[in-house]
Order: sequence, then C-alpha cells, then structure tokens
Amino acid sequence: MYSELFLAQSLLQAVLWVWCWRLWRTRGLLVAALLLIPQFGLAWDNLIVGLGRFIGFGPLLEALSWPRFWLHWLFGTWLIVAAGSALRLAGFAWMRPARSLVMFCSLTVALMMFDLPHFWRDSLHPVCEFDLIRYSTAVSADTLCYAGQTVVKSSPPIASILTCFVVIGVGLVLSLRRGFPWMFAGGALMLASAMPGLRDYKLDNFGEILIAGGCLWALDRFSLDRRSNAAAPNT
Repeated sequence: MYSELFLAQSLLQAVLWVWCWRLWRTRGLLVAALLLIPQFGLAWDNLIVGLGRFIGFGPLLEALSWPRFWLHWLFGTWLIVAAGSALRLAGFAWMRPARSLVMFCSLTVALMMFDLPHFWRDSLHPVCEFDLIRYSTAVSADTLCYAGQTVVKSSPPIASILTCFVVIGVGLVLSLRRGFPWMFAGGALMLASAMPGLRDYKLDNFGEILIAGGCLWALDRFSLDRRSNAAAPNT
C-alpha cells in the first residue's frame, strides 16, 4: 500500500513540476524556473521510495537514493525565495526594494550552507518500514532490516523547519492582508504532518505536496493579479 502511495505522490509532485514550468514559460517568473529543481527532487524522492520494494536492496537502489538527499540538502530551502517572491507579487510596498527580496535569498543561501556538512558526514543505511524498502541517513529501532543492524540517530532538520516557518509566516500575512489562506494552510499542514504521530504514518511526504502547492498557488494567483492590473486601462 505505501509503495503505491509514494508512487502516487511522485505523480502529484510531477504535476506541480509542470505547474512550475507553465508559470515560468507563460508568466516569465524566474522564481518558478528556480523551483523546477527542488520540485524535480521531490518527485524523484517519492519515485525511488515507491520503487524500492521492486528494486530491492543493493548498489542500484543505494545509487538511486543518493540524489534524493543531495537535492534536498541543496535546494530544499528554496521555498523561502518563493515566499518572498509571493509577497512582492502581492504588492506589499515594503517588498519593492531589491534588498527585501535579497533578505529571503540570503536566508536561503545560509541554510544551504548549514546543510552542506551532510555531504561528507552522512551515509546511507537500509530501512524497512511498512512495505517500503529504502535507504536513509537514519535508522530507528522499529525500522531495522536485519539482525545485528544498529540504530543510526538523526539530527533535527533545522533548515527544513525554518523553511516551513517562513512559509507559514508569509502565508499568514497573505491570509490576513490579501485574503489568500492557502500558503498558510499548506505550510501549517506540512508542519503538522512532520510531527511525531502523523510522521509515523509517512504523511510528511504528502505534507511536502501541500506546502509546495500552496507556494505555487500564491505565485500563480498574485502574478496573474499583477498582470491583470498592468493590463487594465488607466481611468
């Protein structure tokens, strides 16, 4: 069941990738072009986890699994740039100066640098959970695959948590000031899905769909509003 769920989630992430592509090509949004990279990573992540049961443990699955983490460590925080861009597109005067958006970009780069040590510090280990067969950087006591396998503890995903809080904060502003609640809802549900309890049921990957979808919806909505306002005749 869970393997099929992850394959379905990969398809949904691919749909969001197409949405990014269309926003870039039809609206000229550079931020949408940037999001093509992390969005591809999310689709790849779910695809490889979903196919793990059919591939089986071994060098092939391990090799296919590494890009899941590389893409996440490097590009997982780029939704912060999307959040800042949504504020700018929504017409907030304090976002007009370039330095305002630079602040969002700087935070994104800082969190990318924070995650860089994962590249030489982490290694992959077999994980058996539900019907899933996958590799991960951490193994809990209830996801061991064979006798004698040791538990590998994980560190808190600080960069991902801060990214989520930025999206929630920006989403709250858009909800209160522009009547657009969906970015806030996507970020809040992502945070809830990663909490102990719901995360045990692997709902955090679905939460990633919600937070990315909320950000893309905001970019779509406010870029369309800006285009409509620019095209309106002066009276």
